[in-house]
Amino acid sequence: MQTLKIAVATAPFQQPIRQAVQTAAGTGAAGIQIDARNELKPTELSDTGRRQFLHMVSEMQLSVASVTFPLRRPLQEREALDARVAALKQAMEFTYQLKARVLTTRLSDLPDDPDSRDAVTLQEVLEDLSRHANHVGVTLAIASGSHDAAQLSGLIERSSQGPLGIDFDPASAVMGRRDPAQVLRDLHRHVVHFQVRDALRQVDGPGREAPVGRGEVSWEEMLAMIDDMQYGGWLTVRRSEGDDRVGDSARAVTYLKNVALG
Repeated sequence: MQTLKIAVATAPFQQPIRQAVQTAAGTGAAGIQIDARNELKPTELSDTGRRQFLHMVSEMQLSVASVTFPLRRPLQEREALDARVAALKQAMEFTYQLKARVLTTRLSDLPDDPDSRDAVTLQEVLEDLSRHANHVGVTLAIASGSHDAAQLSGLIERSSQGPLGIDFDPASAVMGRRDPAQVLRDLHRHVVHFQVRDALRQVDGPGREAPVGRGEVSWEEMLAMIDDMQYGGWLTVRRSEGDDRVGDSARAVTYLKNVALG
């Protein structure tokens, strides 16, 4: 099995960014994922500040693996659409400046009718964003979430203006009562980033996040599939729930390394 590139998302640590980077270094990860909306905004760093930040990251023997930009409204919602698109484009530029090459984001529910106004707007916006991504030198990755794999693949495949990919999230598949391995098979050719999250189904609800290795995701199968895919991107541990997110993240990094070693 190829050597894994494991990162941790720092925003869930709920620490000042410099402290979060130091915490991440202690997990055994090789990279970090930065939240460009809630953790470190592009406007908060001057050119000098950005160089100093990257120097600190390097001193901790880390790399910025990816950047994420959470959306508060559906991407295709027409109210404040221009501002939403502009913010994503700025986040792409910030991603490149931090020497990462993938910006992740999450969409709301996809329009059921591909010919509806919302669906057409969404496709046009994605075309515009992928064109900008191509110009900047990054790839926009849409979180797989609970979306239908065929619908999501269709969005990606209809984009002809630049790079557009998928941020695969196995926990969302579990919580959506689907088999993560099958979802990965359906989407594998588009995957450019991989979230390391686990989850448990619930009888009376959609499910809940669990520490990696204690949920229903078969990580032996996931890593074997990643190896077969010859996936060379980052796997980012994101522990967004729980009382010990730092400890759970560190244990997830160790768990993945142990599984990879067989």
